Amino acid sequence: MSTALITGCDYGIAFEFARQFVEDGWRVHAICLDPASQGKLEALGDVRFHHADVSDEAAVNALAAKLEGEGIDLLINNAATFAPDGPGTLQLPDMDEFMRVMRVNSVAPIYVANAFEHHVAASARKLMIFIGTRSGSIGDNGSGGHYAYRCSKAALNMAVKSISIEFALHGIVAAVLHPGSVATETRKAGQIPVTESVSGMRNVIDELTPETSGTFQRYDGGTIEW
Repeated sequence: MSTALITGCDYGIAFEFARQFVEDGWRVHAICLDPASQGKLEALGDVRFHHADVSDEAAVNALAAKLEGEGIDLLINNAATFAPDGPGTLQLPDMDEFMRVMRVNSVAPIYVANAFEHHVAASARKLMIFIGTRSGSIGDNGSGGHYAYRCSKAALNMAVKSISIEFALHGIVAAVLHPGSVATETRKAGQIPVTESVSGMRNVIDELTPETSGTFQRYDGGTIEW
C-alpha cells in the first residue's frame, strides 16, 4: 500500500488529492488547520486525520515523531494562504500580514520537508511535491501586483530547487507543480475543475524521475520558467 501525507486538506486541491488517492487504495495522512474537517476526511476511507498548523515548527516536528518509522511515498506540501490588497500604488498588505503569507507559503513547506525527510526516504516512491503557481514565476510575471503571494511562491520555488539537490542523496525527487486556475469552495472564479487539476497533477507526479527533480511543471504537462 502506498502512503501520502498532504498538508492543507481542509478543502480544495488537497482534499481532492486525498479523495482520489483513497479511491485508488492509498492510505492518506491529512494535515488540517480546522479540527472540524476531520469528519468529512475520515468519511473518504483510509484517512488518518492530523490537526496541525504547518507554520508551527513544534507541531510539525511532533507529528513527524508520531509517525516515526512509517514510510511516506508522497509528501504534498499544499497548505497556503493569501493576503488581500492594501492601499497605495503597490497595494501592499500590512507588513505583519505580508510576513504571515511568507511564513505559511514559503517557510513552512521547508520545515515540513525537513521534518519528514527520513519518512519519504524510507518509502518506495520517495516523492516530495510542492503546490506552487505561475504567479511565483519571475520570468512569467507580466502584470505585477499581489506582492505577498508572488514573493512567497517565488521563494518556495528557490527552496524546492535547493531541496531537490540536498535530498538527492536519499533518492528523493522534489518538484513544484502549478495546478492551474482552479475553481474551489473559496475560489469560485477559477476556470479549471478541481478534479481535472488534481488528475493532471497526478499524471505529472507519476512521470517524475531523478532527472526531472527540481523542476517547475504545469498540471497539464510542460515546464514553467522560474
